[in-house]
Amino acid sequence: MAHRHSLLFACLFLVLLASPTLASKCDSGDLKALLSIKQSLGNPSILSSWVPSTSCCSWAHLQCDRAGRVNSITIRDSNLAGTIPPSVTDLTALISLAFIDLPGLTGPIPTSIFTLKTLQQVTVIRTSVSGFSGPVPDSISQLSQIDTLDLSANKITGPIPASLSKLPKLRFLDLSHNQLTGSIPSGLVHGNFAFLILSHNLLTGRIPVDYGSTDFDTINLSHNRLIGDASFLFGAQKKTTEIYLAWNRLEFDISNVAFPKGLTDLDLSHNKITGRVPVSIRDLAKVHKLDLSYNKLCGQIPSVGVNTHLGVAAFGHNKCLCGGPLAPCHKN
Repeated sequence: MAHRHSLLFACLFLVLLASPTLASKCDSGDLKALLSIKQSLGNPSILSSWVPSTSCCSWAHLQCDRAGRVNSITIRDSNLAGTIPPSVTDLTALISLAFIDLPGLTGPIPTSIFTLKTLQQVTVIRTSVSGFSGPVPDSISQLSQIDTLDLSANKITGPIPASLSKLPKLRFLDLSHNQLTGSIPSGLVHGNFAFLILSHNLLTGRIPVDYGSTDFDTINLSHNRLIGDASFLFGAQKKTTEIYLAWNRLEFDISNVAFPKGLTDLDLSHNKITGRVPVSIRDLAKVHKLDLSYNKLCGQIPSVGVNTHLGVAAFGHNKCLCGGPLAPCHKN
């Protein structure tokens, strides 16, 4: 789900970057940098169109602006080998950089990339069997224009730098499927319909309370070691569509929680959540995935609404839940 959102963002972003008319000649400095990148990657066949006898603005896997400056590179699904070439930083008009599904790329993510102050979108995902390693570069905090950062499905270690909260335009952050440790910093994403995807890591501590006022579209903190309350992430008037908090150690009373009415996906399974299934579950007309299993919930499941098409798996393995789709409640 996270990668689907990320790739959708990338596609929309590239459409916005595309020029109505292709520049006839690319910048000489960009040409030199691109040929250096190609050489550093071992002259792979996927970059066969990158030849100096043609305008680089006509080459595959990149786009130019009207001035002939390279503003976007997307390389994916190839067996090219090596590391991300340092000559990427010579593309001083670069706005979008994406390396996706490149099993031959290894090593740490070069910090020099983040000296490109023009970057608005960086996507480095599923790069190799071992994945890019090392910490999240603190130098990312220099990218004041960045809107999208996706470093998912690598082997990145260490804490999430608190300095990422200084990025005022960061709206989509995906660091999922890594080996990140420590607590979640406050204020990592901003703006409307934000995406915060930190699942499948080793994160600990409490969810920062300030995320209760963040305008989320999607928040996914599942498969970590988080504790404490998460009730502040909910609210009937919130616009959140997807909330994934499963496989943590969260512990709070859910009885009076008002679920966002536009929720399509809600997974709170495998926690220590107590109380009754809130009556606001009846308002989830759009939900197609709901899982409250493996908690400590008790009492009768509200009998009208979304649960009429949900099975036992959505509510099973709780302390003493009863009523459809589970066994009937016993009358005293």
